[in-house]
Amino acid sequence: MRNRIAILVVLLVFAFIMGASAQTAITVKVNGSNIVSDTPAVITNGSTMLPLRAVSNALGVKDADIQWNESSKSIEIRSEGKYIFLAVGAMGAIVDDGMVTLNAAPYIQNGRTMVPVRFVSEAMGANVDWDNSTKTVSITKK
Repeated sequence: MRNRIAILVVLLVFAFIMGASAQTAITVKVNGSNIVSDTPAVITNGSTMLPLRAVSNALGVKDADIQWNESSKSIEIRSEGKYIFLAVGAMGAIVDDGMVTLNAAPYIQNGRTMVPVRFVSEAMGANVDWDNSTKTVSITKK
């Protein structure tokens, strides 16, 4: 009887964990189309984070417009008359000539530089909305 109760408890805990992770899946869309990335979006310090190239490319930024500096772990984007500078671990960024404070610092996960989706999108001139009930970021790029 104790074994059955132990097994039941383990199954309930497993079901709870699986249900919780299914509810935390985050969708990021640009003009209604899902952004596809080999590293899923996550929330860090209240910011949805996604690999830089995934969000940048979805916004129309070409790979040639993105420069990675390995020694300083920094990124420069020059596209559509915009300049964006980010550094891994830094809570500040530069957009054109101004300094911006980030809610979450860029970091590297699975070989991908994760960046705040809202920051990059708005810096590129897009509008960003969050639907908490569906865990969806909707980006509208003109």
